[in-house]
Amino acid sequence: MELLRQTACYIDLDQIGKNYEILKEKTDGIEIMPVLKADAYGHGAPVVMNYLLKKGARRFAVAALNEAVELRRESRDAEILILGWTPDELLPKVAEYGITQTVFSYAQAKILSDLNKNAKIHIKVDTGMNRLGFMPTEESADEVKKICALPSLNVEGIFSHLSQLDYEHDKVQHARFEKFLKLCAERGVSFKIRHLVSGKNGIRHPEMRYDLVRTGSVITGFCLGEEKSVPVKTAMTVKTRVARVHTVPAGEGVGYDLLDPCDHDRLIATLPFGYADGMPKAISNHKGWVGIRGERCEICGTICMDMCMADVTGVPGVSQGDEVEIYGGAGMDYFDVREVSGSGLSNLQILVGKRVPRVYLEGGKVVEIRDGILR
Repeated sequence: MELLRQTACYIDLDQIGKNYEILKEKTDGIEIMPVLKADAYGHGAPVVMNYLLKKGARRFAVAALNEAVELRRESRDAEILILGWTPDELLPKVAEYGITQTVFSYAQAKILSDLNKNAKIHIKVDTGMNRLGFMPTEESADEVKKICALPSLNVEGIFSHLSQLDYEHDKVQHARFEKFLKLCAERGVSFKIRHLVSGKNGIRHPEMRYDLVRTGSVITGFCLGEEKSVPVKTAMTVKTRVARVHTVPAGEGVGYDLLDPCDHDRLIATLPFGYADGMPKAISNHKGWVGIRGERCEICGTICMDMCMADVTGVPGVSQGDEVEIYGGAGMDYFDVREVSGSGLSNLQILVGKRVPRVYLEGGKVVEIRDGILR
């Protein structure tokens, strides 16, 4: 595909592969289930899945049915788990596409069973997040036993989700999960696959790994609190090009509301990248910067929806068409942006919008370009 916009997001697939291997090593070779929800945290779920299939991954998780169908259209062989809720009327689509559904009620399990397609499910247990799942009680265990007795239903797995507030809360949730597994075992119910932890907690808490570790942010380069021992790196960089360079006279502001007037003439570069593309407005007015010609150039005025401006007064020779590093290189890294904006790290990656084309690299060479506008 031809690149029709010079503002683009570059995804290093080799780095995603390295992050995946590092996590496997740090979790003693346990199976890793990449979580590819929200378009693989903005990296492009189909491409990332196809790459990780080649690296040995075979189970993947998403949040919703449409995400699961997108991946199924890419691969007949991948095991795809929907972690979230699917409405009753859409459950036939789950079975039709051979997708594994999270279930937390007998009613939904019965619907899937009645389709007579041997639909595959994972039981969700609410151990403290108070979102979805069976409460870890005797009554819930009885209901799970009823689900397991349904015909034409493959009750493959059971899982819960940690709040990750701190280790003490994680331990409480772990104990509740263990209790529920024992309640099920007392009723003659066991599961092929049990899972509880994300990547970083899989590293920290070996006793909570069970049969696989789910991960999204670790393979995209973040492992908070474990950076020194887990050398994962971000795979996403964002670049654009200078659209215009011009002199702004002393006393004049830039952009909406004419903010940031200065007492001297300035050379300002206009950049075709704004908050609609993923740059938080919180880094306006010299709180953020970009990299141009290897130099750090502060953002001036308020970031617009489609553009922003940077002060290049002290950078010799800046001209139209020069490469601009937004995230990565001499630009900001995601930790810088988080500190200024208060946004979560993964959220910053997801914010890079679909109108920013994704350029995929392997071995330093472009292997694919995907444009979300032209799909």
